[in-house]
Amino acid sequence: MNIVHIQDYFHPILGYQETFLPREQAKLRHNVYMVTSDRYSPLIYQANKSLLGNRIKGAGFFVEEGIKVWRLKTLFEIPHNIWMLGLGKKVEELRPDIVIMHGIANLTALRIAKLKNRRRNFKLVYDDHMAFIASRSKLRALYPLFRWRFSQLIQEKADALVAVADTSRMFMHRKYGIPLERIAVIPLGADHELFRFDPSSRREVRQKLSLNNEDVLFVYAGKIIEVKGPHILVGAAIRLMRIHSNVKVLLVGNGPQAYIQRMKEDIRRTYLEHRFIWHSAVPNGELPKLYSASDVAVWPCESSLSMLEAMACGLPVIMSDSSETLERVGHDNGLIYQRADASDLAQQMEKLLDPQLRMKMGHNSRKLIEDKLNWRIIARQFIEVAS
Repeated sequence: MNIVHIQDYFHPILGYQETFLPREQAKLRHNVYMVTSDRYSPLIYQANKSLLGNRIKGAGFFVEEGIKVWRLKTLFEIPHNIWMLGLGKKVEELRPDIVIMHGIANLTALRIAKLKNRRRNFKLVYDDHMAFIASRSKLRALYPLFRWRFSQLIQEKADALVAVADTSRMFMHRKYGIPLERIAVIPLGADHELFRFDPSSRREVRQKLSLNNEDVLFVYAGKIIEVKGPHILVGAAIRLMRIHSNVKVLLVGNGPQAYIQRMKEDIRRTYLEHRFIWHSAVPNGELPKLYSASDVAVWPCESSLSMLEAMACGLPVIMSDSSETLERVGHDNGLIYQRADASDLAQQMEKLLDPQLRMKMGHNSRKLIEDKLNWRIIARQFIEVAS
């Protein structure tokens, strides 16, 4: 079967669903391509320059992270939208049985709907990740226009419409006007073969980080930006460190230097700098080593795909009660704290200083990924939903 994924911006080295899904479908012996633009997203590039290199990658055929990729020249680029030259011609050339369009409220999604209007012999699946937390986006004023002018076209041409969570499903219903009964939910997942606990990596990394066997390492991985709340984790950890001498924190990612420096200054005033470890963003494939070295994973505000990857490595997780994905800790595999309440977060972190509780919850995290939330299962679900 020929499967073509389409995405405005594609960053395979960083992971994300759009990397793992086509790669897993290729493992199922399908012929899979990604069609995308010749550049990286301005927003994502800003936070990951050191990993991505030049923002303009260039047009042509590439094999990136094991995925066959066609990058098309860009005619123009405006905030959150891009026009790829020759998009329809390339899709027709690849003769897809299934097209999976990542994103709905953009120009590319409309172009693919019109292509389906001319060429009806492929199944069209739209996949959307938006949620109400995205209402702070500068594009929020355009959702009524999209619903009035374009949503009906996409609904008519789509063979399936997929949300990644129940909250995304409700967003698609309320903002795009799509009937709930038309929206399937296929969750995000983790690569359970790549992401698994590795005792040799744990020893190696903890030695490099000067950690002893008694140290309990809390990890956060993602953008170091205020909306993600790492400063809340810092505040909670300082409270806990004043009581427990074996608490350490690892923050993995990049972000605005002014914001990071404010956190470092807060830490410096407590004389606890040696208990915090700052690590630059790493390629997705290197995260399993850091998770294996850690004991608990924390996402203070918005959860991310990285949370599932930490769970795959056998970590218990802590997340905010306002997260869009609370179901991820509904299997006795983590704890919930009151959003932005550093004192409550410190209390939940303290509970997981108990090694027996960590072991039990970490085991449940891994089992959830193996049984339900891995890309092998999800790759099949995307094919089945198009049938």
